[in-house]
Amino acid sequence: MRSLQRSWQQRLAAWLDAQSIPGRKLLNLVNTGYPNTAMLRKSWLLAIGGLVGVTGSYTAPRYQILDAKADIRDLDVGDLDDMEVDVPKPFVEHVKEVREQKNKPKIDSNSEDFKRDPASFMSSGSSGVSMAFVQLDVKWAMEHGKHETTSLARSWTSLLENGGVSAQIYDTDPGSILIVNKIPAQNIKIKEFVLSQPHVDYYELNQKRFYPDGRMSPLVTDDERRERMATIPGRLGANKPKPVYKPSEPKTGKGRL
Repeated sequence: MRSLQRSWQQRLAAWLDAQSIPGRKLLNLVNTGYPNTAMLRKSWLLAIGGLVGVTGSYTAPRYQILDAKADIRDLDVGDLDDMEVDVPKPFVEHVKEVREQKNKPKIDSNSEDFKRDPASFMSSGSSGVSMAFVQLDVKWAMEHGKHETTSLARSWTSLLENGGVSAQIYDTDPGSILIVNKIPAQNIKIKEFVLSQPHVDYYELNQKRFYPDGRMSPLVTDDERRERMATIPGRLGANKPKPVYKPSEPKTGKGRL
């Protein structure tokens, strides 16, 4: 047994010398006190594992800054004056929505405007967005058509912005306008503005109609409006006139009898 142990020690010592590793102290793990070869084999594996740990150790790389001022000068951190120019568009829109929600004025149920018309402060959905519909006089719509309705919607947008009211206004049909508002407290200002404009038949919000000049009903019935609107070109869903093709003329030229 002792001769076998010395043989293992000699082989391990020779291997350490060949690798030029100062780890001969590991041989102390293998001593003459081991009762059998199994314990000796465990000592050998332990010694080899320790050597692998020593030879396979990782050294982190070192970096040296040669010109700190040049690195700072060449560093691109984006536009510091505009924090929204270097971020994706969906993120910018999300930030704007969150900002609008935080800056949205709270509804004062004790205010005179709320007591006079509480329905105008109610939004159409959980998102706080309300949609109002404006119908203009049918006679005006038939005379001016879609183009003038578009110009009127743009004019209303500018006038409301000058009054501190932000809303999205669209022309949906000749004589029909859609107003999208994200701040319920602005609804009453929008309603008062619309009803003060000429050629307005009625303003509708939350399925409730409001009329200018103290009227209690629209200028024409809904059925009459639909019939007369059907004759106006440019409306949504209107049947486009079929193109008229000019009959081809017989060809004439040289070689024709």
